[in-house]
Amino acid sequence: MDINWHTGDVDKNDEHFILYFGDVNKIKLSDCTPVAMIGRPVNGIYNVKWLVDINCESHEAIAKKVLEEIKFYLVEKGEPDPWEYAKYHCTTASNIYSHVHWSHILKNVDKLKR
Repeated sequence: MDINWHTGDVDKNDEHFILYFGDVNKIKLSDCTPVAMIGRPVNGIYNVKWLVDINCESHEAIAKKVLEEIKFYLVEKGEPDPWEYAKYHCTTASNIYSHVHWSHILKNVDKLKR
């Protein structure tokens, strides 16, 4: 199944995910590499903003693993509401033990009020 995503901007003031890469058994989550941001779907399509150069040889394998996770949780798993499931996934042990860590970022209400 093809994933419904494309590379694009993600509104940091709106709800989104940041995906990090690293082994939290060896380093703290705050030391993991931020790899991608995912915005809420618009017409069924997710914007993914890469935070690393995915064409760089040293990031190629990391980007591949992150993309596999995006495909799995947002498409292949077949959840009725993939966005809500991804938020739930952020709270699970599998999110901690994986090398790809999902972090759910809430909408920044303070900035929207200005």
